[in-house]
Amino acid sequence: MSRRFTYIYDTYCGWCRGAHPVIAALIDSGAEVAMLHIHLFQGANTHRMADGFGKVALAHDTRVAGLSGQAFDQRYVDHVLGSPTEVLDSTFTAWAAALVHDQGARTEITLAHDLQNQRYIDGISAQNRAAVEAAAWRLGVTAKLEDGAAAATQIAEKAKQTLASLNLGGVPQLIFEENGQRHVLSIADFYKSPSTVTALAS
Repeated sequence: MSRRFTYIYDTYCGWCRGAHPVIAALIDSGAEVAMLHIHLFQGANTHRMADGFGKVALAHDTRVAGLSGQAFDQRYVDHVLGSPTEVLDSTFTAWAAALVHDQGARTEITLAHDLQNQRYIDGISAQNRAAVEAAAWRLGVTAKLEDGAAAATQIAEKAKQTLASLNLGGVPQLIFEENGQRHVLSIADFYKSPSTVTALAS
């Protein structure tokens, strides 16, 4: 019996922050998980907090925290959502994710969690390239972030194609494949008990 999972995410998606314990539990169980960073926030899809997006994000993040138990610190609210210059752009994190992608899901989810803690706990800007580089460096990456650009585009395109094939929109998405049949799982079903998702992998 062949069972595997595909997780589609963007590092700076608040709902992906909420999904972290579920995906981490799945990976820790030894399940086969393919991580696909969709690079959602780029180009026309970047958002300036001061233009009203900060308030929209706060409403979503408050809901995520309530449902998932994941923390969003006041430093994030003050220094990111309340910043007059902050722009939600996940380019640096997409490049970093691409640089560790071939190391496997455990390494990639570790990077994502580190970067999410920087943002949602420490209140570090998405424009802080050095912070992203430091997170990648902690995982042994010595290449420049730009070296991951081409791979990041390919991974994002694969993520988009996967979503389109299942008529899905938005992230995070967790797809379970068994014997060639694909099923979309509701991550929210596992918020209260992340470890229960591992039963699907056994």
